[in-house]
Amino acid sequence: MIAGIDVSLASTTVGVFDDTRREVGDVVTIEHELEDGEVSPLEWLRVIDQAWSRLGNPVISAVGVAAFASGLVVLDSAGRPVRAVWDDERSEPDAGWCRKKLAPEWWESETGIVPEARHAVTKMSWLHRSEAETWSRAAGFALPFDFVASRMAGLDSIVTSSTGSIGYGLYRSADHVVHSDVTTLIDTNRDWSRALPRVVDEDEPIGHWKGASVFVGIDRDRFVNSVAKPQVVRDIAMHFESFLK
Repeated sequence: MIAGIDVSLASTTVGVFDDTRREVGDVVTIEHELEDGEVSPLEWLRVIDQAWSRLGNPVISAVGVAAFASGLVVLDSAGRPVRAVWDDERSEPDAGWCRKKLAPEWWESETGIVPEARHAVTKMSWLHRSEAETWSRAAGFALPFDFVASRMAGLDSIVTSSTGSIGYGLYRSADHVVHSDVTTLIDTNRDWSRALPRVVDEDEPIGHWKGASVFVGIDRDRFVNSVAKPQVVRDIAMHFESFLK
């Protein structure tokens, strides 16, 4: 039995895939409490626990987390969120600024992306210039799927995969090491040594939740072609099923 978890800005869906019968049983979807279109990262964890209780706390062997990649979780030195997560176009001017400072061809070659409003690098730029107090309190940054999976696994720090790291726009695509040219562009005065997730193997468990292996999170965009919630849960669970040994 594998839990599949799908987190969007607006809601979270949790279900269990029976890897013997090859089907999904009950699925629970819970809407998030939003304020001005933003959501607290802690809301995701609360809702997951609530959904799990509604499912009857089934016994599972693994947990697969998929969440949206177009948000930014901002953490303080203790790993606590310092602001709500947004998902809109407010950082589009910063995306243009990034492309002006370093050519689109450079970004694609060096980081694997060309900055857009949805990428973490442009959201950090917006935060740096728009919310100085929040920026000064920030000690770490994470994409939503990395935050949820890492916290469910019981980690104090945040981890990502080589695939997940590309969505940040701050890692070298060649070796998945934080790119100093990009971090210097965003804030030359910040100590970036522990600000970004550590890259780990995607097929190795990063911890446990309710006795089940938790794997590093993944971008939910890979699965949203399926409209029906049970199908999304099934696709997520089957992706992580391939990592079980």
